[in-house]
Parts: sequence; C-alpha cells; structure tokens
Amino acid sequence: MNLKKRAGSIAKLSKTFMLMDTDRSGKLDADEFEACLQKAGLFLSRNEAQALLKHFDLDGDKKVSCAEFLMQLREELNPRRLAMVGRCFESLDRNGSGVIDSTDLKGIYCAKEHPDVIAGKKTESQVLGEFLNNFEGTAGNRDGQVSVTEFQIYYEELSMGIPNDDYFIEMLSST
Repeated sequence: MNLKKRAGSIAKLSKTFMLMDTDRSGKLDADEFEACLQKAGLFLSRNEAQALLKHFDLDGDKKVSCAEFLMQLREELNPRRLAMVGRCFESLDRNGSGVIDSTDLKGIYCAKEHPDVIAGKKTESQVLGEFLNNFEGTAGNRDGQVSVTEFQIYYEELSMGIPNDDYFIEMLSST
C-alpha cells in the first residue's frame, strides 16, 4: 500500500486530519484516526487501523498528531531536489552562518507591507519571525532561526505533494 499516493497532497491530508479531530485536541484518537484514513480513501480493518496508529504514535500516548503523522510519511529528497533545496538555503543564508535568521532576510523579505503590520496588529519583527518559522517544517523548534536540517525537512514535507521533479525545481526557482 502506498499511503502517500492514496492520501493525496499534504495540504489535503492536513486539512482532513484537522476535520477528523472532532474533539479539537490536536491529536486523533483511535476512532478519529480510523475515520481520517477512510476519508483519505484507506479502508482498513479495525486491527490494521490500530496497528497503523501505533506506528505513527511517536510519543506513545495512543493518539496521533498531524506532525507525528507527517514526520512518518515524508521521505528524503532525491539528489536533484536536494541540490535545489541546498542552493535555495545558500542563497537565503546571506552571511554564510549555516542558519537563516531575520538578519539574512532583511532586504529579501519586507514585512512592513504585511496586512497585520499595516493594521498595527503585529510588528515587522513578529511577521518576519513567523515567516522564518514556516521554513522549519513540523520538526522545527520555532526559534526564529532555520537550520539546514529544518529547511530540508520543510522541503521534504512539501515535496511529498509534488510528484514531478521539474515542477518542484521550477517552483523553487521562481520563488
């Protein structure tokens, strides 16, 4: 069974995951997990669903968070994609420190035109921090600094929903 192909894109899978979290705990219990699998087109026996839940339950609480689920689904980037992700990281890591932080993004990403900054809801620094945190993937620590590993994990997760290498490369090139 190729779960990634059956479940569809990561965005769709994440949305389905959130919809199936009926108690809004941020995690799926056994019944919610089974319903999520069915919604994604995977009709397993109760025992198979429970075994799969156990596989994805990284912290042993008999529930699965979306992050736990996605961490188990992602796979390493192929050499072509990995090379492109490496080039992107290097272009953003302007000072060559091996970490992307707000200093690296100054002059590349301007937060002053962000709607929340204009409305006075957030500072430019807050928006910049949130922007950086997006590149940490589900395993990131949200510290405002993106390591090479966090950046790569983000693109491994994104890559799961993009089956065509040329499209993946073009998407990264254009941004």
